[in-house]
Amino acid sequence: MAMQNTLLGSRAPQLTSSSSLKVRRHTCHQRLHTAAKASLNQIFNPVPAYRRIAADLAGAEIYEAVRKGSSDFQRVSALVDTLLESNLPFKEKLLGGGPWQVVYTRGPLLWQGFTVAGNALSKHRIGRSKNKASQEYNPADRSVINRGEVLGDCVRVSACGSYEPVGETKTMPVLVKADIEGGELNAFGRSLPLPIRGSGYVSIAYLDECLRVLQDRRGGVAVQMREDVLQQLLAANG
Repeated sequence: MAMQNTLLGSRAPQLTSSSSLKVRRHTCHQRLHTAAKASLNQIFNPVPAYRRIAADLAGAEIYEAVRKGSSDFQRVSALVDTLLESNLPFKEKLLGGGPWQVVYTRGPLLWQGFTVAGNALSKHRIGRSKNKASQEYNPADRSVINRGEVLGDCVRVSACGSYEPVGETKTMPVLVKADIEGGELNAFGRSLPLPIRGSGYVSIAYLDECLRVLQDRRGGVAVQMREDVLQQLLAANG
């Protein structure tokens, strides 16, 4: 029995109370250091670098597709998917600076209830819509205006109201509720009020200074570009 105890003791030497305390303290300090480092990384680098880089590259390629009037809608769709999954921080102030014009749609058209033709983009080249569709958010008072052309500039429809973010707003996608309170039809120089009222929801999946991607609950996707930026891109391409 004495031999067995000796062998067991050689395999697992007993620590004194003092050395055991030192080990526990060292382990505790290591855990605190690891937790503090992770917290600091989360504060100063809250977004994984690969997600930010992927979104920046996808956005830049969409800009180029719009500038050139690309007809590669399959590639554009893949780029949009990258932006839909970016999960970047949401900055509401970037919603302003509008109006923002629709340059690409996929699936059921957004705001189909008040104008279908206004969202009918060219089937051949991205960003080359015969009838313009745009949306304007104002973060200062949280107002919103939807606009769509039915027969070019001759016949236009607008719907105005207010918006409010719903639920979590730190990271996109952010759900936004829009309450439409009225509208107007402009046809051949004359205006006619429209009794448009109702509420709807849309998710802001991606947003930067010039480009944003919205998705409605039916799965419809719209890519919008700030109108002044879009005009500069189209002018640069002649």
